[in-house]
Amino acid sequence: MLIRRDAGYSFRQRVPDTIRKLIGKNEIWVSLDTNKKDIAKNRACAIYSLTNKLFSELKIVSKELSQDENDIIRDIIDARFKPLFDEVIARYETELSNLKSQYQLMNAEHLLARLEHDAEFKKFAKDATDEVSKIQGLMKDIPDLDIRKKMADIVGHFNNIESWTKPKEPQKSPLFSDASEAFILASSKGWKDSDFRAYRSSIKRFLECCGDKEIRLYTGADAGRFKELMEQLPENYGRNTKDTRTVPQLVKEANKKKLKRVSGKSVKNHFSKMSSIWRYYILRDLVDKNIFIGWNFDTKQKVKRVRWSDEYLEKLINASFDISTTISKETYAYVVGVGSYTGMRLEEICRIRIEDIQDIKGIPCIIIQEHQPEKGKPWTAWNPKSEAGARVVPIAQKLIEAGFLDFIEKAKRMKSRYVFSELKFSGKDKKRSGLIQRNFSTHKSRLGIPATTVFHSFRHYVSTKLRNIHEHGEGGLREVWIDNFLGHEGNNKSVGNTVYLDEVDVENLKRVADAVVYPEFWDIRRLIS
Repeated sequence: MLIRRDAGYSFRQRVPDTIRKLIGKNEIWVSLDTNKKDIAKNRACAIYSLTNKLFSELKIVSKELSQDENDIIRDIIDARFKPLFDEVIARYETELSNLKSQYQLMNAEHLLARLEHDAEFKKFAKDATDEVSKIQGLMKDIPDLDIRKKMADIVGHFNNIESWTKPKEPQKSPLFSDASEAFILASSKGWKDSDFRAYRSSIKRFLECCGDKEIRLYTGADAGRFKELMEQLPENYGRNTKDTRTVPQLVKEANKKKLKRVSGKSVKNHFSKMSSIWRYYILRDLVDKNIFIGWNFDTKQKVKRVRWSDEYLEKLINASFDISTTISKETYAYVVGVGSYTGMRLEEICRIRIEDIQDIKGIPCIIIQEHQPEKGKPWTAWNPKSEAGARVVPIAQKLIEAGFLDFIEKAKRMKSRYVFSELKFSGKDKKRSGLIQRNFSTHKSRLGIPATTVFHSFRHYVSTKLRNIHEHGEGGLREVWIDNFLGHEGNNKSVGNTVYLDEVDVENLKRVADAVVYPEFWDIRRLIS
């Protein structure tokens, strides 16, 4: 496939699943060293042929060595055979390198020819300019006015020779501060408040790092300085809205106090927003290239989230929830209960409406579905996280026994729109989960439960427990049932699963819900007391 980039055309080809571990890549990318589409097509064809040859050779070798065609070759083949695969790949890389060298040589020859033509043209221009004065002298001695007029026209053409050879001045570009505001104005249709805040934050930080100048005048050195400074920011920067310190000031304090630094993912998000602005102005010929692409970031999660252990579950169940004066123990208990038995995300739980509780075939279920905003309250609109996020979640028997249906009836009698009526929309993002998220975090920290275990760890717990139940054993659960229950898109993309199992029978989902088993001490009613 041909891909057009700022630097020219590139070739991209997907690596077949069966040999990805051998090559170590999901895709192969090769720069074609040209901006001309017809040349790029010819070069891409040659590389396509070479790459397909590599794929065929690797498949043949792996099939010969593998005892089972469904095996993953790297997991089963003795290390003795690794050099064989490496040799095939190395031969491909050598042939590819030879092709690239040919392309670079062709580019160099083309450039040399252009330079020679350019030199010849400049010589012609100089000679022609030298002759202009001679022609002007001749014109004085020519009596025929018609001939003199024609000669004057010729002189006029010669006088323009300098303008033919002189490169055009680049178009003046706006200041970055003005350009960024114009970008937001043109691109913000459909943005949320959080989008506006995120872009303005990135713009503000960039100005603090690199100053304000014409957008065309920024270079890769500016992008590099922005990256280096942003990576040195303290981990908790920006959380205090009253903090007016600039990036250099924050970095200076972080260095002095040896504070933990911000994650690479956060810096990458800033670069992504700046890249969007530059792409917008590339199309308008107001910048020459996108200086924010091609950078690498350490996006590994600094704190690895893990599922709940029995030790921490016991600490949680034995502790009284006395953190909040606005959230009752009953609300806290059932939010935790729903999370622990359904694996639902916290915001999904907090947004459950009374109308989302429905009986399907006699089974009480939570329907996670899209909701339109209330009049004058756009933040009440709700979209599940993904297409798979819209789903039916049967209520587990353990939750019913703990009194969750009675809690729902109580909310109905209060004529509340939401099941968890005590929770309110709060924060810049207008989430219903904000307050209980903070209270839960404070509560567990006081109990000595580490940062690796959070509310979302219930989702990991449920997923792990369910996937440890073998599909073909007693009480076996099919993978597609589990994916549907949790709102995962799943890995099984066969026609049978994507077409015929779009709607898993609610009875099967109820089997999944009731298969989530905790230690005997885990009783949701104990959280209320």
